[in-house]
Amino acid sequence: MGRTQTGGKRLRRLLFATDRSAASRAAVPAVAGLGVGGETEVVVLHVHDRGHGEEGQRLVTEIGFGLIALAVNARPEVRQARRGHVAAEIAAAAAEHGSDLLVLGSRGRSDLGGLLLSSVSHEVLERVSCPVLLVRAGRRASGRRRRVLVAVAGDEDLTDLVRTTAAVAELDAQVLVLHLLAPGDAGLELAMSAQVVEQMVAGLRRCGVRARGGVRAGYRSTAQEIARAALGYGADLIVMGSRRLPALAALLRGSVSQGVVRHGDGPVLITATTEREAERLRSDRHE
Repeated sequence: MGRTQTGGKRLRRLLFATDRSAASRAAVPAVAGLGVGGETEVVVLHVHDRGHGEEGQRLVTEIGFGLIALAVNARPEVRQARRGHVAAEIAAAAAEHGSDLLVLGSRGRSDLGGLLLSSVSHEVLERVSCPVLLVRAGRRASGRRRRVLVAVAGDEDLTDLVRTTAAVAELDAQVLVLHLLAPGDAGLELAMSAQVVEQMVAGLRRCGVRARGGVRAGYRSTAQEIARAALGYGADLIVMGSRRLPALAALLRGSVSQGVVRHGDGPVLITATTEREAERLRSDRHE
């Protein structure tokens, strides 16, 4: 349930974009956990681009009734998109509804796979401005958010990251804020990382969230280290900031958030940081 008196923003509107994939089915418990109690309006959306509107209507009606039975304020919606423009239509729906969170099933493709096969989740991440919760099929995806790992890189909008984490964490949740250092990072980088973690922990505590933080050295890829840390912590949810790079840029630079979705054992919530915001934040912290 969202927090109202502790400083965390409430999730008023949640958009669940679904199809008949195993990944979408795996996301249903997460949606139910976030929407239980009826305070959050959940729109169960199916977008089709191949003329199967009736099948989509049956799907969202079935899921909607299932969520209503779990005390979720859910309603179905079906939209038609031009061929190949499903992601654009999902993003448009998120904007029109003023969604505070978008939930998607994800196949967890690599950046190269997403680029070659046109992954809808990759495309949606590029287009929307609200946080996106990605759930993979075959991974642990309950509705619980009692143990949350927040992975910070240092160039996120920490205020937005705090508010989003506080909104989705359960009232009795424990949050671990973690910054991973690359091998060979100097002492100055360690001090700056510790400061970022302390700011994040302090913000969460002001929202009434039990939080602690740490900085550690990484030895594998950053995505693998985050996934490993989440597994060791027993995290129900990983929260990350992201620049949401286009698929080609993500392939060339390496997209950590998509790597965590691929390697992780549970859902991953990705907030937004644009390139311009990231550069401004880096400059502010180095002044």
